[in-house]
Amino acid sequence: MASDGDHTEINQGLIPLAQIDSGDERFRITTRRDSADLQLSLQRLGLLAAPLVLPMDHGFSIVSGFRRVAACRELTWEVIPARVLSRQTAAYECALRAIAENSTERPLNLIETSRALALLAQHASDGRVPPADAAMLGLTTHPGVTSKLKTLCRLPAEVQAAVIDGALSFPMACELGCLEPDLSVAFAELFLKLNTGLNKQREILTLVSEIALREQTDPREVLCDPALARMLEMEEVDRNQQTRQIRRLLRRRRFPSLVAAEDRFQELRQRLKLGQNLQLTPPRDFEGTRFALTLSFQSLTEIESLRGKLDELANHPDFKTLLTAKGDGFEGS
Repeated sequence: MASDGDHTEINQGLIPLAQIDSGDERFRITTRRDSADLQLSLQRLGLLAAPLVLPMDHGFSIVSGFRRVAACRELTWEVIPARVLSRQTAAYECALRAIAENSTERPLNLIETSRALALLAQHASDGRVPPADAAMLGLTTHPGVTSKLKTLCRLPAEVQAAVIDGALSFPMACELGCLEPDLSVAFAELFLKLNTGLNKQREILTLVSEIALREQTDPREVLCDPALARMLEMEEVDRNQQTRQIRRLLRRRRFPSLVAAEDRFQELRQRLKLGQNLQLTPPRDFEGTRFALTLSFQSLTEIESLRGKLDELANHPDFKTLLTAKGDGFEGS
């Protein structure tokens, strides 16, 4: 461990709440700010774990226990028991203790992990956190992952909130971090509403970016599409369906000819009434000329039935149209 905790003096005593500066959040790790649950515990059992504070020229700064101090203020307590560090305690030592008191109680979320790594780097010698210290605190020691994690706590508050909520994964948060702040907020708010997975989020992000590039417009203009806004306002539609509709809308705008071909193909295939035992697949992205017809069966009787269905299919006018319509993007009738 880079700093020797044995040389850090800690005294315990009662201090006035008025002397604690709750506005100084340089050592804050936790992202939770509500304290209602703690108030109930404090009223029934008292303050079981005293906050850790650092003496300053005027009063005290909180090292650990921000929610506990806030709860005591809400209960209008005048004094509280506190553990007081020596005034000479180094900022790096304070950072270690702040992180340890949070990480040993519960798993840190992504934003808290980001805050912890950034705080250590800020106060470590030359900005280099000893791997032993990070490992002791349960933090990653991988340089690449650490570098990306530290950026999360610098994202706009709305994006951080989406990460905490679970609407944004670590990889997507990193991708949004490369965008302009207001654009990253717009995407975060969209993904928070849809509550969809990483792959679909990436698809939406890519489609919006490519549409903006293709149409020489701003991605924010694409996200402000009235049709997209109407889909998000449809409260009777579940989120999965909303996501499908939005992806379809964006694909239609990004690939108008391809989506038109898909729609026409679906229309023709539906008119063929293939049934459950026949599956007709078009050329991938409608760029080739070969179709695939898959048969499924479990008895000779079904095979005989399929033979008749194939003869019927070969003479069906819509099937002939489908096979010859590739050249004009399935626009024929």
